Amino acid sequence: MTDRPRVRPDLERSTRIDLEAEADLSRCGALRDAWYVGCLSSELTAKRPLSRTLFGTPLVLFRDAKGQPAALFDRCLHRNARLSAGDAFDGKVGCPYHGWVYDETGACVEIPSLGPSQRGALLSDEGHAQAGLSLRPCDVGKVRRFPTLEQDGLVFVFMGDDVTKARQPPFRVPKWGERDWTCYFMVTRFPNGVTNLVENFMDVPHTVFVHKGWFRNRRRTEVPATVERVDGSVLVTYEQQNDELTGAGFLLNPTGLPMVHTDRFYAPNVTRVDYLWGDRSGYVISSQVSPIGPLDSLVYTSISYRLPFDLPGNLVARGLRRFMKWYTTQVIGQDVDIMRVQREGLTSAPGGLEFQSTEADLLHADIEAIRAWLRDGGHGAGPANAKRRISFWI
Repeated sequence: MTDRPRVRPDLERSTRIDLEAEADLSRCGALRDAWYVGCLSSELTAKRPLSRTLFGTPLVLFRDAKGQPAALFDRCLHRNARLSAGDAFDGKVGCPYHGWVYDETGACVEIPSLGPSQRGALLSDEGHAQAGLSLRPCDVGKVRRFPTLEQDGLVFVFMGDDVTKARQPPFRVPKWGERDWTCYFMVTRFPNGVTNLVENFMDVPHTVFVHKGWFRNRRRTEVPATVERVDGSVLVTYEQQNDELTGAGFLLNPTGLPMVHTDRFYAPNVTRVDYLWGDRSGYVISSQVSPIGPLDSLVYTSISYRLPFDLPGNLVARGLRRFMKWYTTQVIGQDVDIMRVQREGLTSAPGGLEFQSTEADLLHADIEAIRAWLRDGGHGAGPANAKRRISFWI
């Protein structure tokens, strides 16, 4: 049996999950210093703003005059109406209540009630000051702006105070745009927090119970694995080449080649799962979790797959896309259900819980240690790099 991973004494509390702090922008420490997916690129058009919430913070997303994404705090400076309920036009967003208009920097550029002059007409400057009124749009201040970046079909938002201090660039979608690979996205709302979700996405033992018959069946066999905690990531390499996937597994590996299976967590909120058969076939699932609240998240999942034999232009793979989307929808729906069951257990003890773990949970202990270190500010050296072997039964 492998011992519990050793970390510095001040990191021993890492097994305590504080879901409320993790999802609170004012208390989440260095968890905010990362890029989080705000929406799919295809969701953000020039005609309508989008409403999103990250770390309990309401955002409005829209495209500026150059077609680039912009994100502002979703409140009008006037009477605090939601800007996302208004209109997007000419690269700006207008409040639905009184029509105040904001550009991509958060500056108010037009107040309809001020008329063509865009300044107070009769009340003197002194009268404005005495009554606490603003004379012109440029005097009302700015709505807070959040940095954005668009790549690989996704729009990212940076929630920290200084984008130059981002701990890493936005995650690159595996196999995006690569020849012979077919890729699509799924966006799913999960009733749970980031730590619990990334653990679920990298967890093999649950698959034989939650996804029985759909993804993997129970075989009562031992699975050795190597767990590596390195530089803010956790890599798990499974040493069971005769493992097999049910359902779509037959389409991806009809000749029964040995499977190479790895799972990886990238701090603070991304998982990548690779199933590879030889050098011609593979199935790669990456999930980026955007926290809405303590037990509420949006997950942006990319599914990339490659068939061992195909026609030019990936015609067969593209033809299977509808089936693959249906299949992955069923499997993800099962995870949504079990995450709801876990949430129901968690809500009886809000504010943090102690988890009991066994050798099969070593990777989860590593994830919790890294996220707890970031939650507490990410100061100094984090959990030490380590490489250990474990085994569990499925």
